[in-house]
Amino acid sequence: MSRGRLRAIKKKVEATKSLMKITRAMEMVARAKVRKLEREYRKFKDYLAELERIRQKLPLKGMENPLISGTGKKLLMVVSSDMGLCGAFNSEIHRAAEERANNITDFAGYIVLGTRGVSHFRKMNLLKGYEKLYDVPNMKVASEIADYLISMVKSGEVGKIEVVYGKFLNALIQRPELDTLVPVEVSSGDESVEFEPDVDKMVNPFLFFYISSKILGYMFETKVSEYYARQNAMKNATDNANEMIRTLTLEYNKARQASITQEIIEIVNGAEALKEIEEAG
Repeated sequence: MSRGRLRAIKKKVEATKSLMKITRAMEMVARAKVRKLEREYRKFKDYLAELERIRQKLPLKGMENPLISGTGKKLLMVVSSDMGLCGAFNSEIHRAAEERANNITDFAGYIVLGTRGVSHFRKMNLLKGYEKLYDVPNMKVASEIADYLISMVKSGEVGKIEVVYGKFLNALIQRPELDTLVPVEVSSGDESVEFEPDVDKMVNPFLFFYISSKILGYMFETKVSEYYARQNAMKNATDNANEMIRTLTLEYNKARQASITQEIIEIVNGAEALKEIEEAG
């Protein structure tokens, strides 16, 4: 093997080592961020569970409200990420959303959260896209989105809203999940509970607050899933880079040894030839 080939292998090893430093650093950053985010998400889940309990006690069934009746076209909200390098996380969410949209007969269009999703659905029936709105999910952003969605429902543009988001199962498994946001699921309520002020007066503020909280939950779960997906993707990339370095180093050492052996053979052959010439003279 030529010295040029040896130099090329050495450059590949050095480049792969540099890449491995980047992927390892990104894995560590994702791990640190997701731990902090999970603490906030655990607190929010307790709050959301209590909000669900209140919803079940409210006697909302039978009320004439567009957020409860759910009549009209169906809108699909897609929650993706702003950044990539998280494996197939975003593409799986996009695929699940497209498959669901294809099965909706009266489809109004997409509302998309996340730069990756907006870029993907831009040439499709995209009604509105939200890019780089948040790093850590917060109620202000969720309320802005809820306000826009509720205005579409009350204007009659849409009557039903479904959400495709990243469902967090565990550190290794994150998958797309479909959930219904509007119409809001209601019950006959708990007759033993008295409400102040009157339920009719509090229904609209409660539904706005409830829908905002649900959206915040989708944002939280998708963000946690994104960080775990990126952490796993960067770990796999680091492991693959390490394996490639091992393979290239082995190839380099074999080639170098072969080159040295060839040089020794040439020296020995040259010495033998010189000896024969001297003996012949």
